[in-house]
Amino acid sequence: MGFTVPHEEALDAFSTSVDSFVEAARAVDELALFAPSRCHGWTRFEVVDHVLAGWRELLGGMAARTPGPATVDAVTYWTDWGEAHAADDPVAVLMAQRRHADAHPRPSAAVAALTEVAEQLRLVSPSLPDGHHAFQGQVLTSGDLLATWAVETVVHQLDLGIPHPPPAAALNLARRTAAEVPDLVGRA
Repeated sequence: MGFTVPHEEALDAFSTSVDSFVEAARAVDELALFAPSRCHGWTRFEVVDHVLAGWRELLGGMAARTPGPATVDAVTYWTDWGEAHAADDPVAVLMAQRRHADAHPRPSAAVAALTEVAEQLRLVSPSLPDGHHAFQGQVLTSGDLLATWAVETVVHQLDLGIPHPPPAAALNLARRTAAEVPDLVGRA
């Protein structure tokens, strides 16, 4: 594995990215959540819902301890995911995200749920042991699992297109990852 992020570094980047994304999402009023995001075809509301769904899945990955070894690292996670989904119909993906977001009665409900899940992540992540975790059919070190979500979260904070700067630790990790995966922004 060529790009493994140490557990403590990843935990710091992840924790600050969660806090910052929640602050950014809460700073956008409901009507403004319907504005286009920087994710092609998605509103800001759909970006919030996407991150919420990912964080819920991540909670399961945090609980899925496994002896290892890792099958992907913080970079090959993205390249393997991209290869696995290269043939996906982009219109079907956009429509699925739209339907998923529409399950919320209002955009503020998605932000409220995001805030709740963020609180769960704040409680669980500091006690996450350094080890291996099963996630999306792969095995990652705890540092690489947290790092991929720090990157995912900071990229989507930028996608909101609002003047709320992302945290330096997560942004630095995203830049380092993007240097290894040039089209990362299109994959997150």
